[in-house]
Amino acid sequence: PCRVNPKPVRLQALDPCRAREMVSQSQEEELKQLIGDYHTFIDQVCERLRVAGLDVVSRGYELDHICYRCETLSHYRDVMAALVPALGTLLVEGMIGGRPISTVRLQEPIVHNGVTVSCIEVPCPKPGRPYSPGLEHAELVVGAETDGVRGNARLREFMAECEREGLELRFDLRALDKEINADVSVDLGVAPSGGGISVKFHQRPLSEVVVYEISHGHVVPVPEGYFAKLDDK
Repeated sequence: PCRVNPKPVRLQALDPCRAREMVSQSQEEELKQLIGDYHTFIDQVCERLRVAGLDVVSRGYELDHICYRCETLSHYRDVMAALVPALGTLLVEGMIGGRPISTVRLQEPIVHNGVTVSCIEVPCPKPGRPYSPGLEHAELVVGAETDGVRGNARLREFMAECEREGLELRFDLRALDKEINADVSVDLGVAPSGGGISVKFHQRPLSEVVVYEISHGHVVPVPEGYFAKLDDK
């Protein structure tokens, strides 16, 4: 019998831009299932600031991260397991205020309506103090690299600028005098979902703060067996 050699099949290479788009769309779907509609959250933050007179997009402020609160310890562990490594890289997990807080750098930054978000902050609830889950706050960078992560000179200058311009922003100053990564915050009211929305302003991105804290030995490790000892059922 005659043998017929099949014609070789030519596989068309996927355009790199299209490949990145597909990855981005896949991440978007997974991330929204995990932390909720972050596009709407970002829009609400930017719009409420704009109404108060502060257009963060036109001023070029970086929205470096958003914070997602978990309801329970097990919820925190589930969220972290879904985020890393599938959607991002863990930059740090350390004890802050008596509970673990993680910072995750996304594989593909969130790009939406003129802002780019590169990281997600995920605090673990304190034992016996569960939270309503959801996106809680966003943080904006108002300083330059020369302003550094220590001190608050640029933050004070920023607040003075807002006052001179007559912006309707009431700053919470409780974290203004932190030695590292000082911030001031503004309560933006209640979200349609029922939770509160706030925005914090700091001098440098959280990812830069993390690098500084690790290199200077300021990160407090999560104690061995911390999660195994707690039961939030």
